[in-house]
Amino acid sequence: MWSVVLSDSLVNEYLDFRFNKQFNRDKVGKLLKYILSFPLKSSHPLMQDPSFAPQIHATDPLIEVSSDTDDSTLVQMSALKLMLVDTHTNANFLTLNIMGLNEKLRPEYTARYQASSEKIKAQMHIKALLSDAQWIKITDSYIEANGQWNINKQILADIVPQKAIRLTIVSGSTREGRVNLSSTGKQELKNICNDWEISSERYNDNILHDRHIETDKIKIMLSSGIYNLQGQKELTYITTLK
Repeated sequence: MWSVVLSDSLVNEYLDFRFNKQFNRDKVGKLLKYILSFPLKSSHPLMQDPSFAPQIHATDPLIEVSSDTDDSTLVQMSALKLMLVDTHTNANFLTLNIMGLNEKLRPEYTARYQASSEKIKAQMHIKALLSDAQWIKITDSYIEANGQWNINKQILADIVPQKAIRLTIVSGSTREGRVNLSSTGKQELKNICNDWEISSERYNDNILHDRHIETDKIKIMLSSGIYNLQGQKELTYITTLK
């Protein structure tokens, strides 16, 4: 089943791009930022060519031929229950205007690891994401609690680039009265890399999600603390571009 639905104009724009016809470069560029598999109605003019459908099936993994049904039904049948559009539209389903400047829905990249052996890949990915950061803020309210600190130090030593960089640790809890990163913890991080400019903040329990990593370029939401980049517990992380 397809992931999203495209408006008719975006379907045609993609097909023009796909078959080397004249297309709107700005619009296609924005479309490629969001595009996932989408349906092509059987009533589309190109589908009247008997040779077209087999060609699409063989060469284009994004297009799935659908019955000739209304947009609302197609959206309801999609995995994300969403239509990509290129202009404002009044519809009884959720739309994402790819040409909009203030669109809140954005593409994200998600990975889930169940086995500890697989988490090496997650740790390598997060390390790469942080490698060119101007600054890093790590929010984990339990980073120094529950006997996790020694492992967390090892993980930070691996994923944070060993260079002059501003590193902020947000931990503790205003609601539970737990303090932020201790002076001992700061010194132990300086022992890992003396070039790190380390600061700490107390976690504000009014924040909706208490475990994430943020840089000037990206935000990584973690299903559990960075402690679980090792160990047996399942870990999911979602990376969003700013």
